[in-house]
Amino acid sequence: MSESELDLIAESLDGFGASSGNPVAGLRQRFPGLKFVRLDAGEVEGRPVRSAGRFELYLLDTREHCPVLTDDLAAATAVVVVRQKEQGL
Repeated sequence: MSESELDLIAESLDGFGASSGNPVAGLRQRFPGLKFVRLDAGEVEGRPVRSAGRFELYLLDTREHCPVLTDDLAAATAVVVVRQKEQGL
């Protein structure tokens, strides 16, 4: 994965708007060579690699037995999309 791909993914998420609860299907269609996973905010710990609209992006390395979050673009095998927690909830 490259910085430019990550930037394009973030730009795509900015366009999904508030009504889109799960943009993964659209991302899979737009970026067929990449893998995407949708998780809830409570299921992910750590800092996102990008924030995009109402979503945060994390990178996942699934090369070993247990998948782990990474900030290494070269090691990333999937993008995790997390909707930011609503303020006041």
